[in-house]
This record gives sequence, C-alpha cells and structure tokens, in this order.
Amino acid sequence: MSIYYKISEMIKENKKFAVATIIESKGSTPAHAGKMIINSDGSIIGTIGGGLAEKYVINESISAIKEDSSKIVEYTLNNAKEGGLDMLCGGDLKVFIEVNNIRPTLVLIGGGHVNYAISKLVDFLKFDLIVVEDRKEFCNKERYPFAKKLYNDFDMEKSLKNLVTDSNTYIVIATRDGDEMALREIIEKESAYIGVIGSKRKVKVVLNNIAKDGVKKELIDKVCAPIGLDIGSNSPEEIAISIISEILMIKNGGSARQMKEVKK
Repeated sequence: MSIYYKISEMIKENKKFAVATIIESKGSTPAHAGKMIINSDGSIIGTIGGGLAEKYVINESISAIKEDSSKIVEYTLNNAKEGGLDMLCGGDLKVFIEVNNIRPTLVLIGGGHVNYAISKLVDFLKFDLIVVEDRKEFCNKERYPFAKKLYNDFDMEKSLKNLVTDSNTYIVIATRDGDEMALREIIEKESAYIGVIGSKRKVKVVLNNIAKDGVKKELIDKVCAPIGLDIGSNSPEEIAISIISEILMIKNGGSARQMKEVKK
C-alpha cells in the first residue's frame, strides 16, 4: 500500500494526523526525499530517513496536531554547529509538516426548507453532513447528495437514539412537529452545539417542558433557541445563513460583531 493511498484513506475516515515531507536537503542527510504519516500518539507510517532528525520531526508533528497548525521545520545535522542536532551527517534538512484536521459534523434533524437551505452551504464549508427525517421523500440522496449519512426511518426517535455524536458535532433541530422529542433524545449526547428553530414562545415551552422532566439546567443552558443570529432574515435561505453564521461563530470563537468594530 502506497503512502498516498493511506493518506487518502485516512482523510476519508476523518482521522486527525500529520504528514511530514522533506522539501529541501543540503549536504549529507539520512534521506534527500521522503514522506511519513504521524498520528497523534506518535506512531508513524513511512520514513524520512530515521535517526535523531526523524525523532525531532515526530515530536514537532505531535505538537502541530495538538495546535492544529501546519509548519516548516529546519535542522542542521551537525553537532559542531550552534543549534545543530547531535549528529555527524553535517547536512541541512527542511521538512514541511502538514496537519489534516478532523472535519466537523453537522446534523440536520428535519428535512424541510430551512435545513435543506443549510445543506447547500455545508459542502464548501467542509462539514460532514448527516440528515435525520422521518419522510423518505424529504431525506434521500437526490435531495442531499453531499450527505455522509441519512436516517430516514419512519421512527425518528429510534433514528436519534442510534445517532452517534462527539465534541465536534453541531446539531440543528427544525422538524415539522417533533422538536421537543428530538431535543429530549439528543440533549445529553456529546456535541459542540445544539440549536432549535422556532419563536421565542415556542422554544420557551419546549425548554420548560424538558426542564420539568429533570433535564439538567447546564444542558438546557447550552441550547441555542431560538436559533441563529439576528440579521433580519425572512426567507429559508437567509435563515440558513443566520444559523450557519451562529455555528461558525461558536466553532471559531467569533464575536458576531461587524469587522469595523473588532480591534485586533
């Protein structure tokens, strides 16, 4: 199996890793060309020549993965030179460490107009898309061609019980009549964001109902309801943009202020 095939497979599996590639070498070095995959636990596939230089690159790659930041590192392989590694090769090595970040997952519960509009924005924002809807005519590959997974069982409650989430999952609830049920099923699941569409009056009733049933206050306080940012939106497409904007604000730690008001 070639290293390029392995990289492709790991990207498809949405794994976090780094690829270290020799981009320049001068003089005597363990290798003048090479590429290797580094996992967050330090395990590797491939090599850039082995030895102390490779060990340093592995450590730098682990740090890069933790920091979500690609970088270029340079080493002098000569212990007689200031800052050089304890090696006798004598050459210089430049390595590019590229981090493959895990794509976030967006779960759309409900396949109606607003969530359909949201789905149109998802692909170029690099989210994996999952759609949950109890009507197959509103939840199929023709309607959601970019979806990674579709749950279109008539029993939506069952679908939500089977839904697997993590700390990088963003959830939008916009069903025709099952928002409260959906929120009950997913509120205790791990997630980065849960938003519920609806008027202030409607979402207040929903949140009060689940609070009466003993759902913890800290879980309820995490729910963004009504969903989205106030951009004066009216159409499904504009509402979708306001929702995606809120999700990106939370994902990226933004403030939602106009850029002219932001001082950096």
